[in-house]
Amino acid sequence: MIAARHLCLPAVLLLSACGSGEPAVDPLAERDPAVTAALADPLMADPDLTSQNRGGAALTGGGPATGEIPPLKRGQAELDAARAAALDLVGGAPGAAPPATIMLETSPADAPTAVALVRALPWGKPCADKLGYTASWAAGLPPALPVYPRGHVQEAAGSDAAGCKIRAVNFQTPVPPGEVVEFYAALARKGGYAVRAGQAGPDLTLSGTLDTARFALFVRGSADMTVVNLVTSGG
Repeated sequence: MIAARHLCLPAVLLLSACGSGEPAVDPLAERDPAVTAALADPLMADPDLTSQNRGGAALTGGGPATGEIPPLKRGQAELDAARAAALDLVGGAPGAAPPATIMLETSPADAPTAVALVRALPWGKPCADKLGYTASWAAGLPPALPVYPRGHVQEAAGSDAAGCKIRAVNFQTPVPPGEVVEFYAALARKGGYAVRAGQAGPDLTLSGTLDTARFALFVRGSADMTVVNLVTSGG
């Protein structure tokens, strides 16, 4: 994974829509094709994946892939498109993330698999062994906490077992780490979550609670790429 040790919050350009009369565009319409293709696949566990490095995890429903996983897009055009879609979801500039209050020397996101990451979270540990792998879990995140627009999913795991509604998704985006944290802070607050920010090892972190629902976000980046791990429970 790629490290990011400094919080950088570049200014986000506000986009305004003129009264063109054109139909509204769904900002998530251009989902990662790997996720879209996997929606038709059955949910099933693949225990062989638990020993793989998460950065190169293949996303299938446990059988032959139904579509080619596209290469991760980079460049200013892709960055601008992702930012524009994020602004649409938030409903304007997201504003600053809350000040960091949680400081840890190491990050749970250094875990080699989604199962190991969930096991490292106090509220996820009892459910870790119930997780199965398929890209469909990335499309099943809580509405308030989707994959960052145009994000490229690397691995997804989850469970809908009683008392263990868990999603754990690893994805990449060209958007800088600080902007990713701001995006999720804005969406989580909009969804009613109480949020806290911090840093764990090389990761910028954000966590939140809403009644019995929980989430944990770990964001790190370098050069032109940002790696994100998002775990949700309930919701």
